Amino acid sequence: MARRLLPVLLLSLLTTFAAQADTGEVHKPSANIVSHADVMQWMLGLGAVLVLFGLFVWLLRKSGTLVGGHKNELAVLSGLSLGMREKLVLVKVGEKQLLLGVTPGRVEKLMELEGESRLFSSQSDKGDNGSFAKKLQQALQGRTDA
Repeated sequence: MARRLLPVLLLSLLTTFAAQADTGEVHKPSANIVSHADVMQWMLGLGAVLVLFGLFVWLLRKSGTLVGGHKNELAVLSGLSLGMREKLVLVKVGEKQLLLGVTPGRVEKLMELEGESRLFSSQSDKGDNGSFAKKLQQALQGRTDA
């Protein structure tokens, strides 16, 4: 809507100024009368501020600096494909880890891991202590290595 309104406002503002220039009138502000040109100028200024604000927010989102305070509360740690459409996904939710079975029509919680039973204790040793499949097999057999 704003994209359609802005050209109309610009055209109206330009025609108003062109008409004043042709007649030789000089716009003198009056205390009681608000002219069409004044309203158009305010609308144009407001539109410019809103466009700049939207551009600024878009740039912040794209750069990644506009993120909520709970950035590390939810993260996908790893995944394992079981076939064409099925996957196991390990998700970190706060201090817990959830093992999820994901299919095209359903997401099901298979296991909840917390404390010593977690597969990855921190982000730094995530890739250093073996593959996800090996750790998952160890967790399912009940013998986790710390």
